[in-house]
Amino acid sequence: MKLRSFAPAFLVFLAPLVGAAQNSPLKFDHFPLEVGMRWTYRARDLKSLQAKTAPVRKVVVEVAQTESYLEKQTKDGKDVTVQHTGFLLKSTSQGKSTFDHVVVLPEGVFRVHAARTKITPPLLFFKVPRKLGETWTCDSVSGNTTIKGTFVANRDRVTVPMGIHDALIISYRSQKAPEEQIEIDYWFVRDIGMVKQRVRTKTHEVVLELEKFDKGK
Repeated sequence: MKLRSFAPAFLVFLAPLVGAAQNSPLKFDHFPLEVGMRWTYRARDLKSLQAKTAPVRKVVVEVAQTESYLEKQTKDGKDVTVQHTGFLLKSTSQGKSTFDHVVVLPEGVFRVHAARTKITPPLLFFKVPRKLGETWTCDSVSGNTTIKGTFVANRDRVTVPMGIHDALIISYRSQKAPEEQIEIDYWFVRDIGMVKQRVRTKTHEVVLELEKFDKGK
């Protein structure tokens, strides 16, 4: 699950810190996170030159383990550190795996790192929407990549191999020149999570569609 407003009033530290209080993980119905959960997707590149002949790939995303996330806040004029329980998402396709670190905070779901590359500040890619059509902006850096653009939340009806669902659709549009434009759309369903993802660039349009969801133990 790759690919979050950014004017956070806190600083994020990923190194261990002794004495930080551990908070229980927050729950978000449209993005369930428990160790052992697994999503199996069909992946296609609709724009590639081999799109008509290339086989449909399988992408498996699973919640591999918990991963702490440390947030520094200022309360009553004092610096305090709050330790949250986040999760490592393992994505596997064609024998290769990558890991993303995500955490649910009151504002929504943040990506702390992608493919083990730190995102500064963490990316709020799924804000808990107060109303449909709500937008938020992002301005982060991950490695040598700048992530800058706008998100918007709406509702949609989506059809995937696992069925027809009412979903929240989160759409991202980057602030880049037309030839470098990136468009990402995510469809999230209550108690299931992401059922579809579409990533568009000038030369590619990669679509993931859910065919199986395992809740684990």
